[in-house]
Amino acid sequence: MQNQIDEISLDGGWLCLDFANTVSARKPDRGEEYLQTWDDYVSWVRRLAVIPESEFNNWRTMTPGDMDEVRALREAIFELFDYYVKNGKIHPGHLDTLNGFLHEVYMYTCIKMTENGLQRGIFKKTYVEKPLWLIALSAESLLLSDRLPRVKTCDNCGWLFLDTSKNGTRRWCNMHTCGSQIKAKAWYHRKKEEGNRKENASGSSEATIH
Repeated sequence: MQNQIDEISLDGGWLCLDFANTVSARKPDRGEEYLQTWDDYVSWVRRLAVIPESEFNNWRTMTPGDMDEVRALREAIFELFDYYVKNGKIHPGHLDTLNGFLHEVYMYTCIKMTENGLQRGIFKKTYVEKPLWLIALSAESLLLSDRLPRVKTCDNCGWLFLDTSKNGTRRWCNMHTCGSQIKAKAWYHRKKEEGNRKENASGSSEATIH
């Protein structure tokens, strides 16, 4: 199957969640890998505007980093939030993994005044690891925010997403894809059950006549 990193849906609602969703599905089985190569990662970083375009042009010419490290952070983020959704709490071991990345990140961060107020970021220099560090900081900010309880996993594909619906009852990463699939499946099973009930009722009636 052709890699679709340039067309992948961005339904996470938060940088680190979209990063965790760079496989085609999480359930019932793990789907296609979208981050197969460094070029795939570069395309994703640009599409998500993880770093400014002016800085991106310099970053993309740097020696490629380690894709094993990229995918390791992605899986750490997915496992952390997926466990939280399923259990209503954070697993300490998952925090240890994220903190392992953050310990490296903090050496290169500072707090700076921006147009959005005080923010922690990496402002002084471009590093090949910078997008990955910013993704780790995104996970940290979500963990420490009041939006954490709104993190959910899609009932259909298992992707992570931030539920921004007013009543907090969203079940799918995307209503037009996964939502439609689940509704179609529910309609099919409902019609099948109705058909089975009619057949059983007909059989019972015939048995009574004989």
